Amino acid sequence: MLCAGLLGAQIAAIFLPQTVFWPFAAFFVCLSLAAGVACRPARGGAIVLLAGAVVGLALLARTQNELEKLNQRYAGRLVQLSACVEQIDAYGDGRVSALLRVEQAEGEAVEFRCQCNDLPACSVGDLIRAEFWLEVPARADRLDYYADGLAFSAEYESGFVVAGQDDSFRTRAYRWQQALSGAVRRFLDEDTGGVLAAMVVGDRGHLSSELNASYRAAGLSHVLVVSGMHATILCGGLFAGRASATRPRKLWRSRLRSVASAGMAILLVGITGFTPSVLRAGISIWIGALGVWLFAPADALTSLAIAGLWITLPNSYAVCDVGFELSFAAVLGTLAGAEVVRRSRAARMKRQALRKNRPQPSTLRQWRGRIAGVVWESACISVCASAATFPVLVLRGMSTSLYALVSSVAVLWMVQPILLLGIGAAITGLLPFLRPLQMVFSFGAGLLVWLLNGWARWVETWPGAQIYFETGYAAFLCLVLIGLCLLAYHWRVRLRLALPVILLVASVGILTGNALERDIIKVTLVGSSTAPSVVLTQNGQAVVLYRGGTSGQTAVENRLARDGVEQIALVVDLRLSPETPCTLEAEQSLTVADMADYNTEKYRCGGIGVEVFRTHAGCGVRLMAGGRSLVAVSGDFELARPVHGDVLLASASAPDAFTWDEVLTLREDCSWMTEAGEAWLDQTLSLRPGGGWRLS
Repeated sequence: MLCAGLLGAQIAAIFLPQTVFWPFAAFFVCLSLAAGVACRPARGGAIVLLAGAVVGLALLARTQNELEKLNQRYAGRLVQLSACVEQIDAYGDGRVSALLRVEQAEGEAVEFRCQCNDLPACSVGDLIRAEFWLEVPARADRLDYYADGLAFSAEYESGFVVAGQDDSFRTRAYRWQQALSGAVRRFLDEDTGGVLAAMVVGDRGHLSSELNASYRAAGLSHVLVVSGMHATILCGGLFAGRASATRPRKLWRSRLRSVASAGMAILLVGITGFTPSVLRAGISIWIGALGVWLFAPADALTSLAIAGLWITLPNSYAVCDVGFELSFAAVLGTLAGAEVVRRSRAARMKRQALRKNRPQPSTLRQWRGRIAGVVWESACISVCASAATFPVLVLRGMSTSLYALVSSVAVLWMVQPILLLGIGAAITGLLPFLRPLQMVFSFGAGLLVWLLNGWARWVETWPGAQIYFETGYAAFLCLVLIGLCLLAYHWRVRLRLALPVILLVASVGILTGNALERDIIKVTLVGSSTAPSVVLTQNGQAVVLYRGGTSGQTAVENRLARDGVEQIALVVDLRLSPETPCTLEAEQSLTVADMADYNTEKYRCGGIGVEVFRTHAGCGVRLMAGGRSLVAVSGDFELARPVHGDVLLASASAPDAFTWDEVLTLREDCSWMTEAGEAWLDQTLSLRPGGGWRLS
């Protein structure tokens, strides 16, 4: 209850506007107090829940206060930083995108992290010195930055120097990860080796976007991310048996197993880069190992709660990390599924005990019963885990697969042998004289991964593989389904009656939601706050106004995947002097740099009209969508007289050639915006073809 109150208060305070949160908090407090007064057994739980909420708000206030102090001291300034390179996301033309752990700022010892998307080539573990311009993260990326413990978005200015090498555990773990990843992939092709490296050591750098999309469509994305499931398979079974104090030999054997499991968990957390999902699982394993030494009874919920509290203790924004939320929800669902299996098994054994004169079943029937039991257990756990993660997926604007349950039952049995064979290939690959044994492990793991890849690609071709939801409607649907489940439990409705009703309501709700979303045009700014790209989507097709950059293209691809776009109808490259070509695949492409001066190009893509006008020093774009005109500029674009547009898609370029009524922007401090005394914070626009729109 304490964990629920703490995490729930933090999530509500972060995601809800202040004008909504405080009335909601007051209503929640009154409701809890009323429940405690009316029901004496619930009084203790209500007090603990409120205490957790108070502690959660206090921790969040502390985190926000620390961020505010850093912002007041360094935001909007050119600062000399000494930092360690913790992670590198992308390479290109001697430049990298890096995550930095800052150790000194202007010669003073500090401790914060920042993201720099354009840094001279360097490696993980390098100690660097340079001048950076530090900015508060753009509003669209702020929660993701803070959830990862990043305080600033840094722009490199000058003076880059590699001053040495870091020798911390994080750096060593990264080197181990790269060495193990290379060993895993040595004898395998690109797709098979990339999936195996992602599953075993968490190295997703060799995973193709095409295969990643196939796994997402098949509902198996969680298999590619080292999480609590992987940690449980590798570590949880090592000390599953427990010994009593009356048998010292078995007790010490169990204690030694727990120490080995805790050590394996530490190694797994380090190799995978301290991601929240693995860190939460590792903490749970350490708590379980401690319980073996202290004779404490196993309690998965307590271990899960303590792990969640421990992760959010230094940074309250960790609750905003999608991986943490999905991992936490999946474990809750798995525990619920295991409890359903336990109760059904106990009920079956009770029925069998009542049938005293029942004849002994044949061997064939016994095997059929065992297979049915395994399928039932897998189905229960998969259903409960999928149901628990469903609200997180839809409320965070992500997609879910229609065939996630089928995929889980069909292929999850392969995860354990893949992990064990993959670890064998990784370890034996570090010793040259074990090369023949490594080949055996590699080919065994590769065969299973090949089958897994084949399943994912096959399911991707099934109709309606991925489902997407509008966030507000999805929240309402989730509340209805949760309410029906609670009513069925309270009224003790039989499962064979309750389950079809719940599935029917869910199906009707999903079909209704998809019908309501049909033909809606969504306009979103993504990428850099200074040069954001524009993505317009409608019925699985997209129009992209691209402004360049490795991180910008990644942001566009992530947005398209999030919106379920199957095809890009048009890409307009707005760069006037592109250093690298745009590699987004589309039916039609237009590069502004190739257009003649004072020339116009027009396109029609579904319900979206596109008009691009090139001048000598810039270009302007006018989009017609849903009866509204949207305008954008690149470079120094001027006209004889301003042209009116309903919505300006803002960037750092001054839009003097246009007038507008509303603005979409990722940045509120552009020079032209400040001079005009205007500051809009909207970044997404939804348009209905028949009229009506919504900014968010």
